[in-house]
Amino acid sequence: MKAKVREIITAYRKDRRFSAEIMLYINLGINFVYAVFEALCGYFQRSAWNGTLAFYYIILSGIRFSLLKGHKYDDRLRRWKTYRSCGVVILVLTIVLAGIHTLTISKAHTIIYHEYMIYAIAAYTFYAAYSAIYNVIVYSKINEPIFSASKALNLAVAAISMYNLQSAMVTAFGNDEDFRITVGNCVGVGVLAVIVWISVTMILKAKNSIKRLGL
Repeated sequence: MKAKVREIITAYRKDRRFSAEIMLYINLGINFVYAVFEALCGYFQRSAWNGTLAFYYIILSGIRFSLLKGHKYDDRLRRWKTYRSCGVVILVLTIVLAGIHTLTISKAHTIIYHEYMIYAIAAYTFYAAYSAIYNVIVYSKINEPIFSASKALNLAVAAISMYNLQSAMVTAFGNDEDFRITVGNCVGVGVLAVIVWISVTMILKAKNSIKRLGL
């Protein structure tokens, strides 16, 4: 048993493709747990904000699951189509993010964050940022559509997590409404721009790659 564990650890450290595949499973699990957390917060606090975030992360869990399935395809065309689908869904989800931004900023909707919620949001944000950086380093050396899609998805998740964290921090510790609106607008628009850029880049890249395959 110990020998098997050591073998897996060694493979994880030395085989980039294997470690990238393991990260797909880890990110799916953590993403789903956080989606449940946001759903529970939304239910008990009757919060549309947390409910919308729960929906967002549940959809992201679905995307991650599709990437795991796509990883098993031998057909490179199907993998590029999965990559493209991931980009399309991320782009559509920007509508959800825009809704969150409108709800919390334009309508001056204030969310009450309990201390445990801020800690959980901060922990997930730090993990999302670490995962995004790690995947950029690892996946940049692997020419594989599924892993590239996971890299882009992690960047998008890190961006929205940063938005959620700043909203929680400003709401919990700030008393200036004008400051909250200004910061929320700047960060919100910036996050939406980053995610749109990521998703459009994915769609165009997939289109060109499919075209090179002669289809």
